[in-house]
Amino acid sequence: MLRSLLSFCALLAGASLARADGLTPEEAAKRFKLPAGFSARLVASEPTVRQPTSISFDARGRMWVLQYLQYPNYAGLKAVKQDQYLRTVWDKVPEPPPRGPKGLDKITILSDPDASGVFTRSKDFVTGLNIASGFCIGNGGVYVAQPPYLLFYPDKNEDDVPDGDPEVLLSGFGMDDTHSLANSLQWGPDGWLYGAAGSTSTCKIANPANPKEVVEFQQGVWRYHPKTKRFELFSEGGGNTYGLDFDKNGQAIAGTNWGGFACLHQMQGAYHVKGFSKHGPLHNPYTYGYFEHVPYTGFKGGHVTCGGVLYEADVYPEPYRGQYIAANILSNAVYWHKLEPGKSSFQARHGGELMETDDTHFRPVDLLLGPDGCVYVVDFYDRRAAHLDPVDNWDKATGRIYRIEYGGATKREPFDLRKKTAAELAELLKHPNMWWRKEARRLLSERPDAAAAHPKLRKWLLTEKGPLALEALWALAASGGWAEGDFDNVGEHPNEYVRAWMVRLIADEVGASEATPAVLANVARTEKSHAVVAQIACSARRFAPQQEAAVIAAVMDNPILGDDPQLPLLVWWGLEDSNRRDTTDTVRFPYPVGLSPPLRAFFNERVARRFMSGNITRGTERIGALFNLVTDYGDDIEPVLRGVATALQAKPLDAVPPALRQPLAELRKQRPKDLLVLEVLARMGDEAARTALRGLVTDGAVGDAGRLRAVALLRDVRDPKAEPLFLDQFAAAKSDALRVGLLGGLEAFDGPAVGAAVLEGYAGYSPAVKKRAVQLLLTRPSWALALFKRLDASTFPKADLPVEGARVAAALGDKGVTILVEKHFGKLAPATAGEKQARIAWLSTALGRTKSGDPVRGQVLFTKHCAACHQLHGAGGQVGPDLTTADRKNRGYMLAQIVDPSGYIRPEYVVHTVLTNDDRKLSGIVTEQGGAIVVTNYANEQVTKVTIAKADVADLKPSPVSMMPEKLLDSLTEPEIADLFAYLSADAPKVAVPRKDGPAVKRLRLALVSGSFEYKSDESLGAFQKHLEANYAVECVLISAKAEKDRALAGLEQLEKCDAALFFTRRLQIEGASLDHVKAFVKSGKPLVGVRTASHGFQKWLEMDAEVFGGNYKGHFGAGVADVKPVEKAKEHPILKGVKSFKTNGSLYKNPNVATDVNVLLQGTMGKESEPVAWTREKDGRRVFYTSLGHPDDFKDENFVRLLVNGLTWATKGELKPAK
Repeated sequence: MLRSLLSFCALLAGASLARADGLTPEEAAKRFKLPAGFSARLVASEPTVRQPTSISFDARGRMWVLQYLQYPNYAGLKAVKQDQYLRTVWDKVPEPPPRGPKGLDKITILSDPDASGVFTRSKDFVTGLNIASGFCIGNGGVYVAQPPYLLFYPDKNEDDVPDGDPEVLLSGFGMDDTHSLANSLQWGPDGWLYGAAGSTSTCKIANPANPKEVVEFQQGVWRYHPKTKRFELFSEGGGNTYGLDFDKNGQAIAGTNWGGFACLHQMQGAYHVKGFSKHGPLHNPYTYGYFEHVPYTGFKGGHVTCGGVLYEADVYPEPYRGQYIAANILSNAVYWHKLEPGKSSFQARHGGELMETDDTHFRPVDLLLGPDGCVYVVDFYDRRAAHLDPVDNWDKATGRIYRIEYGGATKREPFDLRKKTAAELAELLKHPNMWWRKEARRLLSERPDAAAAHPKLRKWLLTEKGPLALEALWALAASGGWAEGDFDNVGEHPNEYVRAWMVRLIADEVGASEATPAVLANVARTEKSHAVVAQIACSARRFAPQQEAAVIAAVMDNPILGDDPQLPLLVWWGLEDSNRRDTTDTVRFPYPVGLSPPLRAFFNERVARRFMSGNITRGTERIGALFNLVTDYGDDIEPVLRGVATALQAKPLDAVPPALRQPLAELRKQRPKDLLVLEVLARMGDEAARTALRGLVTDGAVGDAGRLRAVALLRDVRDPKAEPLFLDQFAAAKSDALRVGLLGGLEAFDGPAVGAAVLEGYAGYSPAVKKRAVQLLLTRPSWALALFKRLDASTFPKADLPVEGARVAAALGDKGVTILVEKHFGKLAPATAGEKQARIAWLSTALGRTKSGDPVRGQVLFTKHCAACHQLHGAGGQVGPDLTTADRKNRGYMLAQIVDPSGYIRPEYVVHTVLTNDDRKLSGIVTEQGGAIVVTNYANEQVTKVTIAKADVADLKPSPVSMMPEKLLDSLTEPEIADLFAYLSADAPKVAVPRKDGPAVKRLRLALVSGSFEYKSDESLGAFQKHLEANYAVECVLISAKAEKDRALAGLEQLEKCDAALFFTRRLQIEGASLDHVKAFVKSGKPLVGVRTASHGFQKWLEMDAEVFGGNYKGHFGAGVADVKPVEKAKEHPILKGVKSFKTNGSLYKNPNVATDVNVLLQGTMGKESEPVAWTREKDGRRVFYTSLGHPDDFKDENFVRLLVNGLTWATKGELKPAK
């Protein structure tokens, strides 16, 4: 027995720890695991830093922090519409600061005045920001991304106070999704300001300096030049990018939210992978391909890799240098990744774990290399990580920043780079730590005396071979110290990345010499560096079309083209770009003579597809010429046919164009059953090809795969002769695959014979075919009506028609179908709104990863939130459906019903609006009762019933809105939701407990009435119930109040069926029927136990204390610890068996004059005060036990738990028996 009591106490303690809201900063710092020699040091935390998302160091080594406190919703804006991804349409575009709504975001400057390494002093630079998603220091101020704006807050006098209102540099950054906005602002090596853009926000960038051009994109990397005011989309695609850095060679590496990969190599002008179904296509419809992520081996962790940095310093050991270190927010970890050169790009593999913890609140979102050569980790610190839950329950009170040190902390010497001369700044370009080099370059770009360093920089550029030459090149470019003549040796420098950057900087410069393209073309033909050739292909697109075409043609002459996975697409994009921009009709796609067969196939397919996607007359003429070239050079014709067929999928023709009649006729003769040839002809309206395809549908020799492809082609071209053919073949088909494919083919037609034929043989179909048949029948009103008529006649199984299918049928808009849908399925709302879809998806994911909930705690929540209307296992109200027989173990079904209760309302629970003859208006569920109707409503947590004679009803209208309120789960934490679902899905409690040594033991039915909010009675009684049911033959019925002010308490009607009751309530204001249930139970004479505040448990029956418990409650003595000891004469009482003296943290209750017939068992003493704290009473044949103890800590004391168990055993005269 002692063991079970200890287990109970341990369970309470463990539950308290598990549900605690994270760790303190100091505790969290101790939980990190790092490789040998490394350590994590807390350098800033709440309350100074809360919800940080980005940091930066200024020229004095001070840390600037962006605190994202306004997330996830804009201040002052209302969401007009949201989809399932929570992409939001707001009611307006806010004005920029200071005129727009003020939010909670801010940028704070942290300093380390004693050079201890911990940032102890803070000052806010700017407050009132409204969803500020990134910032960057430079040019005498701070650049801030606050979508839809890029702002510049000037601070020329550097007093850490903005000089005035911010300047709006750009507008139009997407606001749709506040977890995928413009972010990661930082200076590129070339002096441009770079940033990333998330996936689900559409940007339409308007530049005041170039008002005629609007740049639209959804995701990618962008850049802005502060001096020339130019804006560019640097590269498109890449997922929900958060994190951007440049390696020592100036290559852009971006984070990703795609699992299995750590990063993308974002190349200038390139197109990268994106979630096309969710985020739409690339903005150039003729890309015909895109770059994937950097190939990765051995990936570990969650799918979001963010805030990464290239470690370019000398503090960490050699294996970490030059590698990619990034946060994995879902794995609560920081990993490092080995980046290895792979031709013009990279390959990657898992390097190892740098920072891990078992603290699931650790949410690293951004990293930064600091002046000390250490990586700083920005910790959002929150139990949540995912955005896809519309409920704003983010922890706005926490946030931490750590420094990952190696070999112990080193003292940080104060510095101020602003005081350096231009020459001294130039010397910093030799520094082993990239931070110093970047900062020196930035300062040089802003300094009026930068020219003093130019001779030195030019010398390094010409004489150095290593990284210093590249640093010198970047510094010259950023500070205006170069001229085009400096790049005369563009193809000669020994450093390939210097050569590549010379190419890029020449082409980036507006007004570059007319000779530049020719110079680059000459280099392109013989250059042996993949990186240089790739940059030439990228930069060529900045020239005029004819010049671009010449440069790209030169790249195609370079033999390394076939030796690089990136180069072919870069070349294609250049070819297509020059052709599309050409207005003179002089640019042509060159035939890929001299290339390998795979490369010729690669280009021929894309050229053919591009021709077919444009002007048909001109395009087909060029395709005809391409056919001839392919024949002349003996190349494979299939790539050309594939390109044509792909284009025709989006743009079919009514007839074969004249230019292609002869070559396609020849091909048909040569390949009469070639599906690719037949596809091209069929999509061009050729009847002979369609006839041949119909023949293949019936040709068993080509196998199911060939037959199904023919079916799909005939469906796509909507061949009218295919419908009867498909029906015949469906009837004769032997395989499920063929039958399912033929049903898909029939979707293209609308003949009445289809519905009738499919329904006729329905009973004999396999489950897979039945499912596809129902999908088909619900695509046409006439077919759906036929299906529902069979359902109405009970000749079609309702089990085969899910609610979602019924909703699809209702959406057809056919009156006859709708009538039958509502007859059998009730009111069906349209598809669940996006916000609710997101909430359902998020909750399903959260429940899936949460450990099993506690059904005992779940019962408390059910009683509080659901039992007023729903029964479960015989307990609860009867307003709504009885959940006992519902599909309770189907998580998706239950979530849909709770989150979107109006999505599906069973016919008998449809709410009606009732208008009476005397103009009364009522709303509720209507049931008939003789010559009257009963209107049942649930509002303000009260159930009401109104009876009206049918003769008095003037009108009765159904409502599409359920009586069940929405957002029931929004007030619960994830663990609480898990508890509730554990109870909802649990099987019914058993009536008896089997005994190994005898017959089953009768279970005592015990009511636990909870409603003492000050003393957390729900939590204490929930755990006590779990202990009782685990060890005793008892069935507990937990009846839990929602709030003291409620006039009714659902579930009290169950007292009548209970054998005993324990009350732990405080000043509940129930009245009417609810209070009558309590009084009726007391009058019944059944055993009763009162805990703590039960002496004043019901505000409208305070007499219960004296009348029932025999108490005389007169308040308490205040906080303090009291000693509890048995009364001498009661030491042998059975209730005190196993109960020793103990201490209680609860205040001592005053009961100066208890009834004369009570038997005091325990006395509490606090200082000089002493009061009875536990007693029994026997009156009118009923036994009552009461204790004024019951503080949450008491329930963790085995003596108090033993006291309660003994009290129940005594009160029930031994009916509370052990289970074994």
